[in-house]
Amino acid sequence: MKRILATLISVVFLLPLMANPPKKNQFSEKYSEKKFYFSGWGAPKKGTDAEQLKTLKKWADAGITDLLPNVGKDRLVELIELGDNYKIRIHAWHWMMNVGGSKECRKNPDWYSVNRLGQSCRDFHPYVGYYNFLSPFSEGAREYIKQGVREKAKIKGLASVHFDYIRYVDAILGNDLQKKYPYKGGKLVQDRILPEYDFGYHPNARKEYEETFGIDPMKMEDNVENPAWQQFRMNAISSLVDECVSICHEEGTAASAAVFPFPQLAREYVRQDWAHWNLDYFFPMIYKKDHEGNMGWVGFATQEGVREMKDGQHLFTGILVGHYGDNMADFEKAIVLAYENGARGITFFTVNSLQEKHLAIIKKYNKKYNK
Repeated sequence: MKRILATLISVVFLLPLMANPPKKNQFSEKYSEKKFYFSGWGAPKKGTDAEQLKTLKKWADAGITDLLPNVGKDRLVELIELGDNYKIRIHAWHWMMNVGGSKECRKNPDWYSVNRLGQSCRDFHPYVGYYNFLSPFSEGAREYIKQGVREKAKIKGLASVHFDYIRYVDAILGNDLQKKYPYKGGKLVQDRILPEYDFGYHPNARKEYEETFGIDPMKMEDNVENPAWQQFRMNAISSLVDECVSICHEEGTAASAAVFPFPQLAREYVRQDWAHWNLDYFFPMIYKKDHEGNMGWVGFATQEGVREMKDGQHLFTGILVGHYGDNMADFEKAIVLAYENGARGITFFTVNSLQEKHLAIIKKYNKKYNK
C-alpha cells in the first residue's frame, strides 16, 4: 500500500504544478479526419452476419462511426470484424469499480468500498442490488481491475477500452433520480450527504490519510465537507485511471471513459475528478432529465468539460435518447449544442434506441458538419 500512498501524496501536491499538458498522440489523431463524430453505446442485436451487417450499414449511412458495446471478448472480436466493413470502430465498454455479483470479488471481502457507517459494499447495496463497488485503496482490487483492462486492451483492432463506473457510489443523485428511490420508508431527499452513501472509508484509506494528515477521517467532525479528505479519495481513483491508461497504451489501444456530466458535478456527486485524468477520450453522460435540466444543460455541460481538456484529448457529448421522446426539435438541438460548444462528437444512449427519424437528423448534421 506504500506505493498507493506515495502516488496519492504526489498527486495532491503536484497537480497544481502540472504546467505542460501532454502532446497529441496516435490516438488523438484517429479523430482528425472529420470535424464532428456520431457514435452510440451498444451494438447490433445478435443474428446472422447478413442481419448485423444490414444494421451496421444503416447506422454507417447515417454517419455513425463508433460503437461502445458492453460484451465479452469473443463478441468484441466478432463486432470488430463486422464493423470493419463500414469503417465503424468498436470500443470495449468495461465496468471498473462496480463489479456486480462477481464471484471472484466476493471471495475477497477486503476489496470492497466502505461507507461512513462502516458498511461494506459487498453486503450493503446502495440504491440498487447490482451496486457492488470495489475500493481504489485495496491493492487486490486495483490489481483485479487492471487485469480486466489489460485483457480487453489486448484485443486486436479495438478502438479503446471504455471505462465505466470508474468512481465511487453516488454520494448524491440527480434531483429527478432521487424521486425513484425510497429511504427508510419515505422519500429519498439528499439535501445533504447521507452516511449510507458517503463511501471511501476503506481501512487502508483511513490509515493512509491518518499517516499523512494526523487524523482518522472517520473521527473528523467535518469529514463530509473536508476538502483534503474529498481530494484524497478522488486521487485514489485518478491514480488507478492513469495506471489503466498506461496499460491500454502499452497494448497499443486508446483509453476512454463514461464520466459524469461536467467536472464540478462529477467531483461533488461521485467523487470523480476526471478533468485531471490522462485519458484519450471522454464521454460525459449529459443526461439532462436526470438533473431536471433543459436544453441549456447540454450546451453548458459540454462547454464545462471541453474547457478542461488537455491538448490531444477529445470529448464526445453523451445524451440519453429516451429523454427526448418525440421532440425531434430538441434532439436536433442537442447535436447543435454539442457541436457549438466544442465537442468532438455526440454519443447516443443507446444506439439501438435510434429510430429512422433520429437517423435522418444524424445524417443531416453529418453532411452539414463534415462536408
